[in-house]
Amino acid sequence: MLFLSLLLCAFQGTNTPRDKALESLAEAERHFSAASKAKGLHQAFVENMAPDGLVFAPGPVNGRKLHAAAPASKALLTWYPVYADISSSLDWGYTTGPYQLLANPDDGKVTGAGFYLSVWKKQQDGTWQVAVDMGNSFSPDLLKEEAYLAAESSGKQGKGDLQDLLQKDVQKVQPYHEETLVYRAGKYPYRYTEASVEPAASITYTTLGHDISPAQDMAYTYGSYTRKDNGKGETGHYLKVWKVLDGQWQLVAHNLVPDKKQ
Repeated sequence: MLFLSLLLCAFQGTNTPRDKALESLAEAERHFSAASKAKGLHQAFVENMAPDGLVFAPGPVNGRKLHAAAPASKALLTWYPVYADISSSLDWGYTTGPYQLLANPDDGKVTGAGFYLSVWKKQQDGTWQVAVDMGNSFSPDLLKEEAYLAAESSGKQGKGDLQDLLQKDVQKVQPYHEETLVYRAGKYPYRYTEASVEPAASITYTTLGHDISPAQDMAYTYGSYTRKDNGKGETGHYLKVWKVLDGQWQLVAHNLVPDKKQ
């Protein structure tokens, strides 16, 4: 009886409101990808982007309008989530994972690949839709199978301050966390502790927009950046996802996408 009781407790522990909400978020991402395969990538974006949802082309533009106006394409774009996290409000979260593009699905050749980073919000009808999406590309040779991992609850961490968030967004030394996901063009994403990150003084950020979850414990910022390394200049756009950890805003995802291939 004790063994059965322990099993029951373990089962109930994986079916909390947070667990259910987080799984519904991951399932919304899978549904988005399935729609891309069944209806085409442009229609899938039209159906799954929020009315004011943003994509980058290369600057931030309305995703629905961009894809609604795009010419028909036979290209096949698919992806899946490998990591997801959710605000304590349970109506705001983000997903990330690998994507692949087949320009001509008939020959089965992968012509494009990378990792996406998407922030989702629940709408008034209870459905999840994408608020902002940014992909970063690398060689298809770097693709590998990944298992899905849902973020564990970090408990009550308090609320973050908007002005503090905006100040940290542009500061030279970014508040990386040991588990920050770092996305850079041409590279497979890595955790902050797994590799060195570019010198702080080399990047200048300009915030163009932001949003904070209703619980004020998760946020995103986006904007433009300039980087100078070894005399070479680079301009591009960024998307950062933030979370209140240890009582303060820290980065959980940091994505830089150059406007032109370097």
